[in-house]
Order: sequence, then C-alpha cells, then structure tokens
Amino acid sequence: MLQLMLLALHFANTVSAHGYMVSPGGINNKATFGAVRGFGGSNPDILQNPANPNNMCKGLPKGRVVPLSLGGNGASHSVGLSISAKHPGPCSMEIIDPATNKIVEIGTGNNCATQAGNRFDWTFTLKNMEQVTCNDCIMRWVWSSSNLIPTEFYQTCSDITLTKAGGNSPAPPQPPQPNPQPNPQPQQPAPVPAPKPNPPSVPKPNPPPQPNPQPTTPKPNPQPPTTGSISHTAADCKVANEFLCVQQCGKVLIHCTGAGTGVETGALDGETAVCNNGRIDFKTNCVAKSKDVISFTDERF
Repeated sequence: MLQLMLLALHFANTVSAHGYMVSPGGINNKATFGAVRGFGGSNPDILQNPANPNNMCKGLPKGRVVPLSLGGNGASHSVGLSISAKHPGPCSMEIIDPATNKIVEIGTGNNCATQAGNRFDWTFTLKNMEQVTCNDCIMRWVWSSSNLIPTEFYQTCSDITLTKAGGNSPAPPQPPQPNPQPNPQPQQPAPVPAPKPNPPSVPKPNPPPQPNPQPTTPKPNPQPPTTGSISHTAADCKVANEFLCVQQCGKVLIHCTGAGTGVETGALDGETAVCNNGRIDFKTNCVAKSKDVISFTDERF
C-alpha cells in the first residue's frame, strides 16, 4: 500500500518529465522496480543534460542495490521505462565499473522511447558481455532526442550486483598449477669392470717316463750240498781224452786224469770249458796221461 502511494505521488509530481528507467529488471520485476538513483524525487529529469557528461549519473548518490542476472552475447534483456514525452532518437544500455569508470555498451536501439504516457519494457540484444569485468556495477540507460535542437540527453542509473553474466563475468581465478616436476632419471649402475683374464697357465713339463724296471731273473740260490758220494763212470764223458765233469748248483767240477782231485773252476791249465747238456766239454791242449776213464768219487757231493 505504501509503495502504491509513493508511486502515485511520484507520477503526480512528474507529469512534465520526459522519460526515465524505472526498473533494471523489467517493468513487472517487483524486486528491481524503483531501484534507480533519484527515483521518487520531484523531478525525474534531474539526470537530463548533465553539465559534464563525464560526471556519471550527474553525481547522484548510490541507490538501492539489487541483484541482476544477465545472459551472454546474443541473449535478450528487458528494462522498464516510463516515458511522458516521446522523442525519436537512439537508446543504449551501459555497464559501468565504479571502481575504474570503465564503460561497456551492452545494448543499443533506435526510437526506444516513442510510447508516450506508458510504462513498458524495452528489450534489447546483449553484446560485448565478455568485456564486463565488474560484479558491483552501475547499469545506465542513455537516451538522446534526435528531433530537438539542441539535442537533449537523458540518463538513468541503477546500482546492481551481477549474479550471472553469461560469459561476461571474468572466469574465477584458477589455482596455480604446480610446475611439473621432472621425473627422476634412474641412476645408471656403475659399470662393473670386466674380470681380468687369468694368465695362461704354462703346463708343467711331464717328467720323462721312468722305465719300468724289468724283473730280473733271480739267480738260483745254490742248493746246499747234499751228503754222500757220486760215482762217475765212462758214460759221463764222450771220449777218453776228455775230462770227467759234473755241473751242480752252478759249480763246475772237473777232473783231469792224473791231475788229482776234481777242481771247482771254469777251466784248468788254460782249458776252455763249454757246457753241453748238463756237462762241461773242454777243449784243451792238455794231454791225458792215461786214456782210461776212472771212477772218481768227490766226497763233497
């Protein structure tokens, strides 16, 4: 009820006004209706023809801040206008960063304020939204009359907080990416020295083969003489002039007739003894004193 009374008072005091923006979010948006600087004053045209165009919003203090969502480039947006005296001429919508005074024109149109005596929405197509970098901003509607001399210039400002800018808000800062650490290179194992070759072994000379000792035929041990006597007869000698001989135990016993007893020797008086089938044959120049063969008994046998 109070809002309606204020609106009635506002329109009663502004019948001579030309026109201004009444809602940055559209004529039927109750949350943003009246959120403009100077709204409800006795002269809404207070922003008309500022002496210094660089004095944005003609120095009016900041008004009620309302949240506003805008789309990206190519999207449509509507604001509510109230026009009491229509004039043809260009219109534009701007976003201003109060921290830097940067102005970005986000919409334009011709003859936007030609519906006199009516409150209506002016719908425009968004552009340059990628250049909008503020969150706490000023939305300013600008209208110029092209049929008046001198040209009249109107502006209305609204304080807004952008909640969605459709690509026009700066991307949130990305956390710094850690610098990729180089992968540690596997350490190469220290080269293992090749084993030193063993010095060539010098073969030891084989000792000359030792001749196997040939078994020697053992000399027959002489048999001890047996006791008794052996009689020698003529059958023991080949001829009468030979000597009676007997070989026993490796000993040669000979007897030369007339020479006495038998002698243990290989020869007698230079005779040569030849063993022949168990007996000794002698060749000698000894002349027997008798051709008789006698019996000889040697007691050593």
